[in-house]
Amino acid sequence: MGQWKPLADELEPEVRRLVVRLRELKDQMGVSTATLAAKTAYSRSSWERYLNGRALPPRQAVEAMGRVSGADPAQLLALWELAEHARSQERPEVKPEAEPRQQAPEPPEDQRRPGRWRPVAIAVVTASTLAVLAVAGWMTARDDSASAPSGQEQQTRAAVRPSGFACHYTRQNGRLLAGHSASDPLVVLNSGGEQVVEVQCLLAYHRHSPGRIDGLFGEHTEKAVEELQRVGGAAVDGKVGPQTWALLRA
Repeated sequence: MGQWKPLADELEPEVRRLVVRLRELKDQMGVSTATLAAKTAYSRSSWERYLNGRALPPRQAVEAMGRVSGADPAQLLALWELAEHARSQERPEVKPEAEPRQQAPEPPEDQRRPGRWRPVAIAVVTASTLAVLAVAGWMTARDDSASAPSGQEQQTRAAVRPSGFACHYTRQNGRLLAGHSASDPLVVLNSGGEQVVEVQCLLAYHRHSPGRIDGLFGEHTEKAVEELQRVGGAAVDGKVGPQTWALLRA
């Protein structure tokens, strides 16, 4: 993927964390903004604004990114809520796209007493602080390395990256299975689903890293398929057809 443009210096730190995480997920999937638009309900131009920090993405766009990337939705939404809160504090007139908010009615005159909302404000600040610490700890603890699975015949669980899919290897009638699909359909670039997870797990088993095991057939997975085909003597086209499935199931 190409180099990202630097984010504006005046961008709020909370918004910067969200944008950096969204950029990271896009890079891990190995897809273009056009492909990302095709997988979500948001246009290519919208994603370009979100990923360059020019507009705060709506909650639904962040949820859609979580679904297609396999990321932990709770972590992503925690980042979004902090970013949305920071943006509303700094620039009250700017709201996330496509997500209007209604102003809460003022309390009756006899309820507006000094100190009435102070406990609530303290609770909100405390919750926000804890959320920031939790997200920061999670991002620090992420492990970018993927463990290569063993060649034992018995069922084995492969180590995968956070929020990705686990691989459970078994053999049935001599065929290697990874626990996600026993069928061998044609799988190509920009495919998605359990068959793609199966392909990615089997590529990892044969030590051809597909990148993050997320169920999305992106450029990283295509490159790993081509490496497998080259080593196995199959036609190098980046598509998983009968010959390539035979190599993966071996």
